[in-house]
Amino acid sequence: MKLLPFSCCFLLFSLLVGCDAESTPVASSVSPDTSDIITDVSNVLDTANVDGADGADGPDSETVDPPKDEDAGSAAVDTDNPEDISTRPPVAATYDTFIGDWDMQPGQEITKCVLKRLENENEVWVTGITTDLGQGSHHVIVYRSAETEEKTEPFDCFPFLETLGGNTIPLMITQIPQETLEFPDGVAFKFEPNQMVRIEAHYLNYYPEDITAHADVSFHTIDAADVEAEANMLFYGTPDFNIPAGETYDTGWFFLDVWKEAKVFAITGHTHQYGTNVEIKHGLQNEDKTDIYPLDKPFYWDEAPLIQFDPPLSFENGEGFEYRCSWNNTGDKNVTFGESANQEMCFFWAYYYSAPSKGYRMCINPGDIYTQLGDQVCCPDNFLCSLVEEYLAGGGSF
Repeated sequence: MKLLPFSCCFLLFSLLVGCDAESTPVASSVSPDTSDIITDVSNVLDTANVDGADGADGPDSETVDPPKDEDAGSAAVDTDNPEDISTRPPVAATYDTFIGDWDMQPGQEITKCVLKRLENENEVWVTGITTDLGQGSHHVIVYRSAETEEKTEPFDCFPFLETLGGNTIPLMITQIPQETLEFPDGVAFKFEPNQMVRIEAHYLNYYPEDITAHADVSFHTIDAADVEAEANMLFYGTPDFNIPAGETYDTGWFFLDVWKEAKVFAITGHTHQYGTNVEIKHGLQNEDKTDIYPLDKPFYWDEAPLIQFDPPLSFENGEGFEYRCSWNNTGDKNVTFGESANQEMCFFWAYYYSAPSKGYRMCINPGDIYTQLGDQVCCPDNFLCSLVEEYLAGGGSF
């Protein structure tokens, strides 16, 4: 969902903080240290039991090493066995799309995108999104786009680049093979007729043989008469960390405020392979706060829980999220921020609604990277956001 610098091409820090563009591989490249990737990922996945490996029977949570708590993220909506859906507005229509297919060799890492037009002839309201990710997926991001020209064949792209200009808004970011984001009753994203969507897929082939990358996305809609509030997203995090080789490390606590009108109904944390936790609290900056993520469930970087809140979280003036990320760097190199699976991230995204809608917002704690930016930089509120928009409008130059 990723916004200031996600691979140093998240231009705000790329341009203004002096991020070294050569330190991060471009999206179309193969990771320069694929042996590390395969070795590190093999510590999490037992490839002898992974779908696609020789003799595999398909994914099975009991064969994953370490074993995961099957109840992880139990606060999320159970879409397979909902307790009571009788009060929910009925699904009016479902619109399906996908990204794929392309072949990947063992150890190859790449990010590709497509721009596709949905077949909704009229304005629709999306109250749920379902994703089904093929083997090798690191994460998939689904956007609502203001682009007018389709690009249906997967092309090399940088994560979150277009969203900096305000024309591409993230709707769902997922790492789990099959996931449904279901909104509260009467809450939905607004889609224009024949809505353009952008699907961004970051894939890493940690299997011993070639794979074919593919991901499916479905949008479930309700009638306009059933809509009570418009959904949107908050995207928060920091690039300010340097994880020493062979050591544990955490960012310390950062704080980012939230609009008073926002009602947050779901939240997810995000790190890469060395991540051991994303902890999030809710409250005032200099007062005691309430733990909200990941609650009493373990955090696994490759299946970070989606926690939904019923009732949603509310905010008063000055309230927001306090968070920190933790890692255990089992490798032999220092690890800093970046898009690659050999680098790390510290982000979380929250789904919210308000009436009237306040739109998409992203906030970054620059930390010690560039203290003159202050404690937080938020778009679209900050003057730096307009510089990025100007950069994009100029085709990548001022």
